[in-house]
Amino acid sequence: MMKDAIDLMSSWINITPTITRKEKWQGYWHLLMSLVLRDIQVRYRRTVLGPLWTIIPAVMTMVIFSFLRGVVDIDSEGVPYIVFAFSTIVPWTFFQKAITNVPNSVIGNGGLLRKMSVPRSLFPLVGILTALFDFFMSFIVLILILFLNNVPITIAWLWLPILLFLLCLLSWIVGIGITSVSVYRRDILRGLSYITQLWFFATPVVYSLNAVQGKKRILYSLNPTVGIIDGFRQVLVFGQSPDVALLLVGFVVMMLALCFVLPLYHYMSLYFADVI
Repeated sequence: MMKDAIDLMSSWINITPTITRKEKWQGYWHLLMSLVLRDIQVRYRRTVLGPLWTIIPAVMTMVIFSFLRGVVDIDSEGVPYIVFAFSTIVPWTFFQKAITNVPNSVIGNGGLLRKMSVPRSLFPLVGILTALFDFFMSFIVLILILFLNNVPITIAWLWLPILLFLLCLLSWIVGIGITSVSVYRRDILRGLSYITQLWFFATPVVYSLNAVQGKKRILYSLNPTVGIIDGFRQVLVFGQSPDVALLLVGFVVMMLALCFVLPLYHYMSLYFADVI
């Protein structure tokens, strides 16, 4: 399927220069889907557990912090800790995978960048959509956990598409920012795991948002993942709307970051084919 999409794009670009804009974007869409399917298939080829590997990181994280909760007092706001933690670990794991996938997707498709004239913004989307597949697989397990713990579905769940969109948007902004530099300096990729670990503890994933109070709360709220990740917990576990003020603050921070990151990515991507 991917070969057919690439051949189609190549023929349009090299043989038929007068193609319509609609045909061109159809070609880009088919190429995008082909790359996503290829990455998913390659990841789980010759594995015993297959797609189950998508949920193992989230499950292991929950098990580790469930054990630590027996040593350190972590408030779960009156609900079972497995529900409290897993409702935020799943979206956080998606975010962590997405910002790692984006630069790897651009670097891994260097051959296409050299051969074809395609939008450089296409390849970060491959990384986001691949991580999104893992998110939906883990979300099925999350729904099962909520069901087994008698957590009802409420009208607040209508917030989920908005929260997921904001998380995808943030992942894309952070991802292209990292890609702009890491294509030229691979040290960023080596240190990315440490950055995400620090970011993990700066986000209310395994602890309550109420644990941060006072003046620190203002600085803490500037972290865009705070409102989004806690929003998933409020919606899924407590059946409440997320803190809109936190979401708005996070959105403003994202837009400010985008004003810097997007021009940087467009400029740096002009030379990707020369260095990948």
